Amino acid sequence: MSNRGATRGMKPLWAGIVAASLSAGAHAQSSVTLYGVADAGVEFLTGAPDAAGHASHLVREESGGVKSSRIGLKGTEDLGGGLKAIFTLEGGIDITQGKSQQGGRIFGRQAFVGLDSRYGALTFGRQRVPMYDFSVRYDPLDYAVYGLKQTDGQFTGRADNSVKYHGRAGAVSFEALYSTGYDATIANGGQVPGEFKVGREIGAAVQYATGPFAAMVVYDMRNGTSIATQSGKEQHFAAAATYRIGKAKGFVGYRWLSSTLPLDSSTQAHANEFWGGLEYRVSAPLTLAGAVFWTDITSAGQRPLYLAATAKYQLSKRTALYSEIGYVKNSHGSNLGLNGYDTDVVAGHNQTGAMLGIVHYF
Repeated sequence: MSNRGATRGMKPLWAGIVAASLSAGAHAQSSVTLYGVADAGVEFLTGAPDAAGHASHLVREESGGVKSSRIGLKGTEDLGGGLKAIFTLEGGIDITQGKSQQGGRIFGRQAFVGLDSRYGALTFGRQRVPMYDFSVRYDPLDYAVYGLKQTDGQFTGRADNSVKYHGRAGAVSFEALYSTGYDATIANGGQVPGEFKVGREIGAAVQYATGPFAAMVVYDMRNGTSIATQSGKEQHFAAAATYRIGKAKGFVGYRWLSSTLPLDSSTQAHANEFWGGLEYRVSAPLTLAGAVFWTDITSAGQRPLYLAATAKYQLSKRTALYSEIGYVKNSHGSNLGLNGYDTDVVAGHNQTGAMLGIVHYF
């Protein structure tokens, strides 16, 4: 199919979405919100592989420097007695090319529907795993492109075919997720008759937050995505805490990883990660942040070190300019880049990067 044909197909889809959001406003007990983020920047990298596989420099335009570009719909309906129906449909966008992310899914970031009450929320669909929710809250760099999420793929994990519960009791909040097939795009990635472990994912998290202090622990387990590998496990455990004093907020965290699944160049069998960072509100519009992430990949004898800092200047409530700098020191052939493992970096080479960009929320 040509791009022109695909564009014609998308026009009635988004026209219908916008029309639905407008018509929903006519119902007093229902609401639908159209929202999104547009973020683009220019990035400079060293240590990027050229056509021959040698370390070289790279200058490019990137989507999602401090917040991933997206467009979404979310809505609620009051069912009475404190019970509400809720839904979210959210798609990632590569703003530099105008195309969908998350493997081309229309609503690849989130797509779920469920019920919310004073007893908590129960939702079904493609959802963020607890590891993702954890990293958003405990990344010192506010989940920017240079930061915690690049050190472990599960910090950006989502699960297809999932049911998720989220509740709260005073200062304690908790969530749990179960997926019968966390990635339906992979062959045998979801729901194979008679083989309930294939593609299964289980996750849970507990957070305590009061005053200036917050802490959270999270666990995640995934089985293999084929009948042959379904008994293998990839397990993660992480814990982190934050404390705010005046204009400053400190972060510390730890992550453990153990996997018995077949590995590729971007995965690890056993690893421990430690991080710390500081966010400082210099003035009403200007916020600075810095962090260090150190990983001990015990199964390979590798210990990459990741350093990054960000500066964000608010032009208005919805628009900000930002800059990011980062440096990764690889060891013993490790292949961690500023944008993740095995991504735009030559194994064993160090990498330096910088980015300037603009983000707008709507």
